[in-house]
Amino acid sequence: MNIRIYQVNMSRDVNNVGFASYENLEKWQGTSAIDSSIYDKVFSGEVKCKTLEDVYVKFNQHHPRGYKARSLSKSDIVEIIGKDGTSEFHYCDSFGFKKVDFEPEKAKLSERYLDLSKGEKIKVLFVPVGKYPQEMEIPNTYEAMTELVGGGTEEYMPFENDNAALVCYRHGKTNELPMNRAVYVEPKLTEMDYYDLKREFSKAEDSGKHLVGHIVFTVDTFNEPLSEFERTYVISSDNKAFQSGMGGYSIYGRSLDGADPCLRMEGLMAAERGGKDGWKIEKCYLVEDSKQISDIIHGDFFIANANVEAEKYESLSHEQLVKFRNLFKYPERFTETEHGYTAEKYTPQRAGKER
Repeated sequence: MNIRIYQVNMSRDVNNVGFASYENLEKWQGTSAIDSSIYDKVFSGEVKCKTLEDVYVKFNQHHPRGYKARSLSKSDIVEIIGKDGTSEFHYCDSFGFKKVDFEPEKAKLSERYLDLSKGEKIKVLFVPVGKYPQEMEIPNTYEAMTELVGGGTEEYMPFENDNAALVCYRHGKTNELPMNRAVYVEPKLTEMDYYDLKREFSKAEDSGKHLVGHIVFTVDTFNEPLSEFERTYVISSDNKAFQSGMGGYSIYGRSLDGADPCLRMEGLMAAERGGKDGWKIEKCYLVEDSKQISDIIHGDFFIANANVEAEKYESLSHEQLVKFRNLFKYPERFTETEHGYTAEKYTPQRAGKER
């Protein structure tokens, strides 16, 4: 929730309505209308709350780091800012909240004001339990990170050749939070030329198996300079070109960066039917994905780029966002066996579309 909090400044409260219940306003000041001019803005920012009651608990029991104003009490105003920029104002009453009219432009800024919306923000990939990953921007503060994962954080860097950090709640396992995603042993990449890759693909298909490969095309294949990540395409042996006895000849693939989600490629590749002006191959890899689970993350987590030298987190690059969105796209269900846990990916239900 994106909220602001306003509290009565006692030095301007001539009618002594600070800490008053809403029903007593008219008795003490002659009207139930809120006098916005006696309020100070004390807080602004994103908080991990779903309801006003969550806000009340947070600003009584778990103050954000740097918060110096009073605990949320009667007469305080909570402004909820919607995604469309519109605001609703709620008066903290003896029991619950009451929606009211409020003029924030008349309020003053408190000396104790805390603004979590300012300062450096970083782009992360948030991976909630049972849902698809979400790209989001968060303040680069410990407070914002603990809000996201539900408590004190623990950093985990399981990704080879990548500075990405997986950040989760440090007591997720001991507190038995729901199992979220598995982290697997990194896939093995074996470099080979395209014709060797085709032979491996054909042998696999003849034995009833499917393999996956990466083809990296040369820089001069494209009209603009692209990174190796952007020039890499994923293909499967499950294509007619690698299967004997199939009518027709086709190779479909997709680019790692998601720009080409499904591309028919045999007519583009110089090594196939694209001719001398076709796409030229720089190198190929046979990708052997491991199904071995190295760890299971409990509870929500996020992934950020870890600047080890500066000892801080930074925004994920486009390549990292694409990579980890694909890696953690589907939630998983876990089954315990005598040999450990097995994981099964599933498609999460969308709100309003349950079957």
